Amino acid sequence: MTKLIGFGRCLGKTTMAILESHATGHYIVCANRRMADNTFRFAKQLGYTIPFPLSVSDTRFRFTDGRKQSNEPVIIDDVEMVLQAMLGCPIDTITFDSPNVISTEDRYAEEIAELKKELTACYREKEEDQVAIETLKDKCVDLMLKNADHVWDEMARETAKKRANKRKWRAGKCI
Repeated sequence: MTKLIGFGRCLGKTTMAILESHATGHYIVCANRRMADNTFRFAKQLGYTIPFPLSVSDTRFRFTDGRKQSNEPVIIDDVEMVLQAMLGCPIDTITFDSPNVISTEDRYAEEIAELKKELTACYREKEEDQVAIETLKDKCVDLMLKNADHVWDEMARETAKKRANKRKWRAGKCI
């Protein structure tokens, strides 16, 4: 499936390409060697392992052996710059056709479905947490009652001990 990633300058397009390359192992194609070096360096800074990006002038960029084309997909970073480097002239308009492109509405519908699944999972987890909280509250109350009983028993024993001591002294004084 062909994915289109389109944002403004410095909003994460290259980062998305790096993530895609890391996940799939596909080469990133850049307009020139400097951009390929920068992309590879940036991937290392982010902690991702990717194949070293190709540039248009790179001899490794040729995916055909003269007889047949390769079926290995590539990730193109900054398509306008890559095309300008390949064609040697400025690009005015780009059109794109692929049967695998997902329409915006379908993409949003998929995203909404994913978010609904996530929301359902969160509510389920919240209910489980509530049950655990109630169980812990009950245990806490039980422990507090046991502690109170223990304290009352200790107080009763101490009081009984003091009374017993008073009786002994009183009994001794009378004799």
